[in-house]
Amino acid sequence: MKCIYCSSRENLTSSDIISYAITGTKLTKSFVCHTHNAFTNDNYEKKFIADLDFFRNQLGLSTREGKPIQYWADISIGGADVHNVKMSNRKSLYSPKNVVSGVDDNGKKVLIAPIEKLEKIKGGKVTTVDINDVTLHKTISSDDFIGFSAIHSVAKMAYEWYCYNNNIEEFYEEYKEIVDYILGNGNDLVDIVLDGNYYAAIDQLSEVGTNALFQYDDVDGYRYVVFDLWKTISYRVKICKVSENVPRIDNVNPLPFEVHLYRLDGSKSKTVFGVICLDGSRKLKLITAQPESINLELWKIFVKRIEKIMTTMVLSIHILKREVDSIASDLKKYDAGKIDIAQLLGYEENNIAAVLEIMNLLYENKEKYNDSKSFNENLALVLNLSSDIVTRTTEDKKVFIASLVEMDKKGILSDYIRNGICTFNSIYEIEMKRT
Repeated sequence: MKCIYCSSRENLTSSDIISYAITGTKLTKSFVCHTHNAFTNDNYEKKFIADLDFFRNQLGLSTREGKPIQYWADISIGGADVHNVKMSNRKSLYSPKNVVSGVDDNGKKVLIAPIEKLEKIKGGKVTTVDINDVTLHKTISSDDFIGFSAIHSVAKMAYEWYCYNNNIEEFYEEYKEIVDYILGNGNDLVDIVLDGNYYAAIDQLSEVGTNALFQYDDVDGYRYVVFDLWKTISYRVKICKVSENVPRIDNVNPLPFEVHLYRLDGSKSKTVFGVICLDGSRKLKLITAQPESINLELWKIFVKRIEKIMTTMVLSIHILKREVDSIASDLKKYDAGKIDIAQLLGYEENNIAAVLEIMNLLYENKEKYNDSKSFNENLALVLNLSSDIVTRTTEDKKVFIASLVEMDKKGILSDYIRNGICTFNSIYEIEMKRT
């Protein structure tokens, strides 16, 4: 095996083909030398990942150590705006281990913490505010998704995935153009897919948070990899020219495309969708645009897709198991009087509220659970879903949280949650045996 960037046999390292930071699925291969692995990481991948920290957090991804991902945001609290606040979830703001800091509109430093912590800090004015009255502000920047670091990171992942998928284990001259581009030279080789028919198809195959990739030959005579990031934006990366050394993909009609799906819960699969070419060309032609050509109106379309990350929860038994175990741990502390209901509910964290509701619905409908069907098939029936995501409005959450607070007052909240935990864990055991 040699480096796919320079054919060196020396110092080969394991490369994250799809960066671990944007997927729960491990996909690695030792076909990149240390020099080029470090180059791509240091020159744009680190920035690309950092720019996506907020969205990675919302998707429930974590650091390699399993810790919540921190991100920078602005907040409004007590009638004032505080900028550049680093946080990971509502708990990190409402009940921080350390003092949270930011700056006000005049650039002066602001500290946020429980009053007993602030009183130990000398100097400054202490103001009491209602911590429940907090609004988070986060701007979705086009540069995060289609800027220099994003585009080059996508090119790197697409090329390495192409090599991985086609068992290419060294550099070939046919790939000089894409390699030069990844290493900072040459013309732009990454487009943004604008084709509405394509998005209609990929949306049927994927779910929020999934990375989907496939390769195809375009009518222009080039081989491309299409990379759909989290069901938000799809990138088309030019890999090479179809030639004697790069045989064309079979041109039958309808065209079958094998799509590889890499999910947040670590699972991966393949599926196929077909395209009928009405012009008789038997080759796909996608409508695309260069990143710099994406104007405000086009960007608004992508923003609507990106916003789904903040309003949906991806459902899989593995993701839910992680959340249920965390709730079970906090329930023990709640029963022991070590934390109150606000801490138990993660200060109304969206995922916690959603999981508690799902557990309760599974408990209420446990007699209807069909062991011969998959967990997600059962879940779709229980929650009346048409896909593997759950969406709840802010008003829905408020009503549900209010019902939990009422149970807390009546002393029945623990039993309510415990019933849901027991039901889910029983289902989890059945599902693990079934699969």
